[in-house]
Amino acid sequence: MTLSIPAPATIAQRFAAWLLSNPVQAEDGSQVVLDANVPGSVEQVLASAIALEMAGVYRYARDWCLELMVTTATENGLLPDHAVEWSTPRIPAQAAIGNVDVTISSSASASAVIPIGQTFTLDGTVNWVATAETTIAAGAVGAVPVQASVTGTTGNLAAGTTLTAVTPIVGASSCVVDGSGLAGGAAQENAENWRARIIDAIRNPPGGGTRQDYERWAEAAGAAYVNVIPQWLGVGTVGVAVAMAGRVAPTDAQLLNIQLYLEDVSRRVVRANVTVMPAEIVTRNVVLSITPDTEANRTEVQAAIAAYYAGTGLGDTLYASQLSDAVSSVTTVTSHIITSPADNETLAANQLAVLGAVLWSASS
Repeated sequence: MTLSIPAPATIAQRFAAWLLSNPVQAEDGSQVVLDANVPGSVEQVLASAIALEMAGVYRYARDWCLELMVTTATENGLLPDHAVEWSTPRIPAQAAIGNVDVTISSSASASAVIPIGQTFTLDGTVNWVATAETTIAAGAVGAVPVQASVTGTTGNLAAGTTLTAVTPIVGASSCVVDGSGLAGGAAQENAENWRARIIDAIRNPPGGGTRQDYERWAEAAGAAYVNVIPQWLGVGTVGVAVAMAGRVAPTDAQLLNIQLYLEDVSRRVVRANVTVMPAEIVTRNVVLSITPDTEANRTEVQAAIAAYYAGTGLGDTLYASQLSDAVSSVTTVTSHIITSPADNETLAANQLAVLGAVLWSASS
């Protein structure tokens, strides 16, 4: 039930009423009524002081009760304790990872050895550090695995970005981010996502290799969208399709991280052969007409359609009726006709839909 917290004035009135109904006996035997309603009286000051203190006690009791429930606990309160109880640690800030393609000139006298700790930079503000030793022959291109020196999105870089080796690499003619880019840099998990994972752990306790287990493990390793496919390659195998925040496919480095996380023997009691695969991002355009066809309505309809696609998951069925409902949620649109998609579409288990273009046809 809801805890009703009285206002300080209500508490003061209760105290005043109690004083009036409980007179005290003076030394001469007479009855003395203490009236806290008299302005400026000692009793009124006392009632006000007690009311303020008791209001604080009520608020403390309310806040403490809220902290006892996962759904209302705060990140600076008992949410971390709930996380410990349900073995759901908060995902820390992540550093971007990926590969830098280093080209060694064919005129180099020998192979180049890129040591662990070799640092690359773009403009001196953020560095990327080699995480494994790599040997590259003269005239060849080698992929050097790197990790950003800082956590967060500042370490993410687009494919093809040219970097500079802080310590010159003998014979190197170029250092370029490979085709997958440097990705995965992210801030610490926000409190609401963390809370949702704790609640999921309560509702779906670990089972040594259930569908929910694989989903939870992949999310803990950084995936934002997960689809678990039993018997992916036959009996005793599991396929796990993953996509990252922003509805993008993982890079090779991110994919390897998730694969290694799922293969940790301390986590999986049941030893199925697991294969982690990148999601195939499929773009879907929408063609429709609306009435009245105004710029304001177009903006709202496009936002509603985008929200619909953002709510779909890997391997979902895209229902034409749900898309229509999304358009109908714009109250200023009196009617609409969706030309495409015309029918439901069930995506493959490893496919994730993203909205492409919204195209407008003339209203009939």
